[in-house]
Amino acid sequence: MGRIFSNPNMINLQTKRGREAFVGAIQAYWGALKTVHHEVRKAGIQEFTSTENFPAAILQLIDKYHVDITEIDTLYENAFDVLDLTQTKTSSFTVREVSTGLTFARVRDGMKARVYSISGEQVTVPIDLYGAALDWLKTWFDDNEWWTIEDNVTEFRRKWYESKATIMYTLVQAIANDATQNVVYDVTAAATAVELDVYTINTGAMELIQALNDQGMGVTANTPMVMLVPLASKARVERAFSGTILANNTGGLKPGYNITPYYTGGMTDNVYSIGGGGWTGAVLGTTVPLGYLCVPGRKNKLANRMDLTILGETDILAFAETVVGWGRYGAYLHETQWRRLLAG
Repeated sequence: MGRIFSNPNMINLQTKRGREAFVGAIQAYWGALKTVHHEVRKAGIQEFTSTENFPAAILQLIDKYHVDITEIDTLYENAFDVLDLTQTKTSSFTVREVSTGLTFARVRDGMKARVYSISGEQVTVPIDLYGAALDWLKTWFDDNEWWTIEDNVTEFRRKWYESKATIMYTLVQAIANDATQNVVYDVTAAATAVELDVYTINTGAMELIQALNDQGMGVTANTPMVMLVPLASKARVERAFSGTILANNTGGLKPGYNITPYYTGGMTDNVYSIGGGGWTGAVLGTTVPLGYLCVPGRKNKLANRMDLTILGETDILAFAETVVGWGRYGAYLHETQWRRLLAG
């Protein structure tokens, strides 16, 4: 049978039971991706580009829910304290003792995420409503074109998560483009390219630990850190963390801190340049950062108020079944917990 509708014969949009079966099947399919990605992260898997080395239990889960694990990118969640507010009635959440941070405003159709700077001792972060609609022609149901309907359901879900990822990575990349948030690339003489990458990552970790200790956040050299890495820097960062002896890394050096890198295609910024070993300002360049390093959680918050939820009704003027997907979430990024690692 199909990926979503195991028994299409049960679906009759003219009856209450049939409509419930239709909506319920789509809702279960939309929710399955979140379930699988949660289990994948719990298993410690750092990228979703291939299932080749996945544990058997994860592969069974993927097969059970008919999920393409590469369909969406939720790696940004590793950097945030994810709050499940789906059982509450709140429209916002509060972050206290704020020194500096970022949050975003609702994104209208066809617009880019707008990021706002925050200052002060307390900020209330709104939880916004996002949604989109899709019409399915009734002729598809009449003619049993379930593959067409399933393809549209899958595309709808992918677009939802893609939009959310765009917003979250925009938030991360919006950290201040200045000497405080940027770690200048190391220029130690006679060092290999890989060694310079390692030195830069180590410097970023050390600066982050010192800054957060000054704020009383209680971090140590062993505190887990997350590094979100653009795909353009993936090969370099993998070599830096490998610790193997390579032609251009004769010492087998690797970062000396508890850092987990996550490789994502969601990072696209290239808006800095360096000169003479120092920061020169927000000049358009072509060098992609090594990555964005942070101490995860703490004041970095992502609140899910309503998961992607389906509503549907018949549109008699369009001879179509109109399906609307709605969801609510909000996020706050604490800039002090982040560093942008520049690349040479």
